[in-house]
Amino acid sequence: MGLETLTASDANTFDILIIGAGPAGLTAAIYGRRANLKVGFVEQDVPGGKIVNLPNITNYPGYKSITGADLALNMYTQATELGAIYIYGKVTGIVQRQNYHVAFLENGVNYFAKALIVATGTIEMKLNVPGENEYKNKGVSYCALCDGALTKDKNIAVFGNNDLAIQDAIYLSGIAKKVYLITKEDKLNVDDKLLNTLTNNKNIQIINNTLCLAINGNKQNVTDIEIETNNQKQKLEVNYVFVFIGSHTESDFLSNVSTLINSNGIIITNQNKETKIKGIFAAGDVSRNIYRQISTAIGDGTLAALSAIKYLKEDANF
Repeated sequence: MGLETLTASDANTFDILIIGAGPAGLTAAIYGRRANLKVGFVEQDVPGGKIVNLPNITNYPGYKSITGADLALNMYTQATELGAIYIYGKVTGIVQRQNYHVAFLENGVNYFAKALIVATGTIEMKLNVPGENEYKNKGVSYCALCDGALTKDKNIAVFGNNDLAIQDAIYLSGIAKKVYLITKEDKLNVDDKLLNTLTNNKNIQIINNTLCLAINGNKQNVTDIEIETNNQKQKLEVNYVFVFIGSHTESDFLSNVSTLINSNGIIITNQNKETKIKGIFAAGDVSRNIYRQISTAIGDGTLAALSAIKYLKEDANF
């Protein structure tokens, strides 16, 4: 459909349209509806984002323990019962027309928004080896703060050669019995001070020049990994595998408004989650580099929603 034929109507126009329905997006939807605004949220997957797959969350205030699926359902139910409208689909691009931000969906449907909140999150890069998908949340993890407590007195493997991997290996060494820090490079990309901390940590064994070949288990839990170091294959008995080889944001659909994102695909915002384009806000992992937690995403969603509400009341030209 050509842009010239696009027409805003009551059916396809929102005060606030949210792209993404993880904790940040659903929080923004709740705040938007409590301000009595027309709110829609677009999600190409199951509402709740990555937390849906977490078997046990123990660091979220108010719950000693809750499954990710239950917490996601609670958030989704609260948002929709308040009147937020769930739209299934994938956003492929956005443009600005007059005072509206127009979101193009893959199915050909377009939506108009007076204010737009992007909360699409990130996707972790994988090792892409046998057993990785099978044992996800059964011993394979991409978040040390989420699952570190489960590694007490266990042998674990950490894959990665970046600041996150190295810092999380140190963090996990205070919980786990032994940490194998495994990299495919011949040395760690770390400053001397951090390297000294690593080498003096008796719980951490650094293994360079190494590839992961497979992750094995007993159908319930990880039992060992197969690795290859300098053409020599071996098995390591570990009960947890943490993968920190990088991640990428879900921000490709913003390629035509590249001023919103940095070279890593992170959406640039100020402390109020406002972007460089008036009326567009961002929240959650897609707008931050560190401390990617449910609680930080919710805080971001709150700030983005409140900023969008303020914009609509004070600055928007409608």
